[in-house]
Amino acid sequence: MKQTKKGIVLLCLMVLTIGFTASCSKMDVGYLRTAGASFTPDSINAFHNIDPTSDRAVNNLPFVSTRIQGVAGTNPVNFELAGVKAGSPEQEQLFLKLCREGEISVAGGLVVVSLKAVKQLPNGRYRLSLRGDN
Repeated sequence: MKQTKKGIVLLCLMVLTIGFTASCSKMDVGYLRTAGASFTPDSINAFHNIDPTSDRAVNNLPFVSTRIQGVAGTNPVNFELAGVKAGSPEQEQLFLKLCREGEISVAGGLVVVSLKAVKQLPNGRYRLSLRGDN
């Protein structure tokens, strides 16, 4: 009777061990897949004139994009601004200058645009290219 119980317990432990081992899959170190990377929605609407009594104005809250989706890889996955396309070269240079000053940043898969940057940038569409690495 004791032999049977020991056999059953041992068999259960073996099945659990095999199950845990088979269910764990290791991701290669340095693995990064960005083929389906996108922002949804793919734009930030930043306004020059905001209500001075709003939380954004009172607390100086930046405009923030949604987190980038469709990226898989070994953590940590870091993003940085690789380039910008705008209506004119002057707009592109101003955008890059504001990035260097820290008024616009890419952090954790989010694009963050400060109120100071919004007030300096002319109206227009700015198309960003991001670079990801790990």
